[in-house]
Amino acid sequence: MKFSIVIPAYNEEQRLPPVLERYTTHFSQALVDEFEILVVVNGSTDRTAEVARVIAEKHTTIRVIEEPERIGKGGAILRGVEIARGEYVGFVDADGATAPDEFFRLYNLAQGTDGIMASRWMEGSTVNVRQRGLRLLSSRFFNGLVRGLLGLNYKDTQCGAKIFSRAVWEKIRPRIGTTRFAFDVDILFQAKRSGFTLIEVPTVWNDVEGSSVQVFNTSIEMFLAIIRMRLLHSPLKGTVRYYDRLLAKPVDFLLSDELFRHTALLFIASVITSFGNIGFQMTVSRALPAEEYALLATFLALFVILARPLGTLSTGLNHYASLLTREGRPDIVSRLLKKWMMLAGSCSLVLSAVCMLFAQEIATFFHLERMAPVLVSGLALPAIFIAPILGGALQGMQRFGWIALTGIANALGRVVFGGLLVWFLFPACGWAWAGHVGGMYLAVVIGLLALFPVLLKGTSDTGFVPSMRLYLAQCFLIQISVAVLMTGDVVMVKHFLPENTDFAYAATLGRMVAFMAAAVAMAMFPKVSSSGGALTRKHRQVYLRSQLYTGGLVGASLSVCLLFPAPLLHFLFRIAQPGAEIISYTRWMAVVMATATLLNINVFLLMAQRRFRLLTITVLCAVFYGIGVYFYHGSANQIMLFAGIANLVALIVTTVGIFISKPEKKN
Repeated sequence: MKFSIVIPAYNEEQRLPPVLERYTTHFSQALVDEFEILVVVNGSTDRTAEVARVIAEKHTTIRVIEEPERIGKGGAILRGVEIARGEYVGFVDADGATAPDEFFRLYNLAQGTDGIMASRWMEGSTVNVRQRGLRLLSSRFFNGLVRGLLGLNYKDTQCGAKIFSRAVWEKIRPRIGTTRFAFDVDILFQAKRSGFTLIEVPTVWNDVEGSSVQVFNTSIEMFLAIIRMRLLHSPLKGTVRYYDRLLAKPVDFLLSDELFRHTALLFIASVITSFGNIGFQMTVSRALPAEEYALLATFLALFVILARPLGTLSTGLNHYASLLTREGRPDIVSRLLKKWMMLAGSCSLVLSAVCMLFAQEIATFFHLERMAPVLVSGLALPAIFIAPILGGALQGMQRFGWIALTGIANALGRVVFGGLLVWFLFPACGWAWAGHVGGMYLAVVIGLLALFPVLLKGTSDTGFVPSMRLYLAQCFLIQISVAVLMTGDVVMVKHFLPENTDFAYAATLGRMVAFMAAAVAMAMFPKVSSSGGALTRKHRQVYLRSQLYTGGLVGASLSVCLLFPAPLLHFLFRIAQPGAEIISYTRWMAVVMATATLLNINVFLLMAQRRFRLLTITVLCAVFYGIGVYFYHGSANQIMLFAGIANLVALIVTTVGIFISKPEKKN
């Protein structure tokens, strides 16, 4: 037997049959009966094994091996290699990205060598329908990581077409410890350690749509696998044994939880974003006088209050884009996106004009001596209105990587723009605010690039475009109430106590408690959505895990703020010796924000379930908050007290309401 071809297959009942027919036909002509095709069906839940056996009954060169459990692509390949009889054993993807004539060319090139690996990135390769966007970006990032940590100087480790001699397989197979997404890297690394020389050659590749792999859903696992591989063959290999003995099973359990994986993905992005946010605060606070920074904090809080209800646009687009995508109606997604971009864009332009025309009156309300910050705010409105629409569409279409990239670009962009403006032009609130707006527009541009193919789609589907107006109207009232509960304190202190500049620093620091937990709410929402308000047992389980993850993140952040307020104030804002008052402000604001963050999870659940009656408590608490502060605003402590009471009451009432509702038995 000259050649064994292993094809791992997971839920490939549609794409596998034509691939098998083409490979069998071509290799029967090229090698007659000196080849075999081993189809290893790996834990499939569809008819992959059945359709493969039907074809195998017609061709004696095909053998079907079915593994009932999920053993991963690598596990399936190793299972095929174990029973293969060829002098050379290769594997190829089931989607047909490598044509049979191309794989036969690779087989001929492999003769007399240890092995051949196809490359889509070498000069001379031909790639039809090139990878787009973040799949391309993540591929190059991963390749750089592999080169740096493992010393594998190949341009393309992940191409699914490789052929090795039997001697290579017999040597490296017992050493391979990774069977999932980093499997290709593991076999190349073990081949290098064993002294084999593998030849990388350009290939002809047809990128096939329909992959079940979500690029960024696997990022954490691939990163951990590469780190583990490096540590295992270093002086620190003892840490791997410690990890395997104590942490491997808990980590595998968490990674099997879809909510955790999505939360972890968004959390990583939020960590980077948070560092960018902190960098912006540190950069501008050290350049601006105290009065200017307090003014900037006010405008940032107003931005959050405005952006929060506009987040309902994101929620609506998220829900309907997801539904339409599952129904296979991308044209309607395109029409829905265009419709709301036009509506929101028109509205933002009108408001921008109003802001420009009444800039003097707005400046007077906030005790401003100049109109520049107000004018910049007017310019920011189009980005503030368009960004949630783009973000909602990306979420609904499961493009989490682009969501992460837009957030990171926003945070890092405003550090650069804001820093350049306040340090090299003029240390004033208006210039810092302009830098913040620049970051927002950078994120909008990236979001438009991500959705450009969707926006270009035609309108062959003339079906009904769903209306979101009623849902958005209900969510708007809830979101504006929650925005007041979470961020109204800075605005109220600025209005009623304009001489208090310390509070802005404390509020900014305390609000960091809420930054990290935002990823949980984003990951939870689509998993608990229901048009009829039906809270199933599965929904309740997702909600409880969401509160558990949020509680852990909030608890860690809160502890740092309570225990180390002075070092944090010094590190972030260069306040060398913070007074007792600002330290007290910081601690109490952290407690208020912790309560508000837990409330936020409840709000997202109830909005996803369309249970707006229970959510009226947030409106009542926001009204109570505003009225209370209107009559009692003698100090910042009084404002924080009303904020704490309002958030706590809303949290208790919504939590009780969620738990007393009887879950449905269906999942």
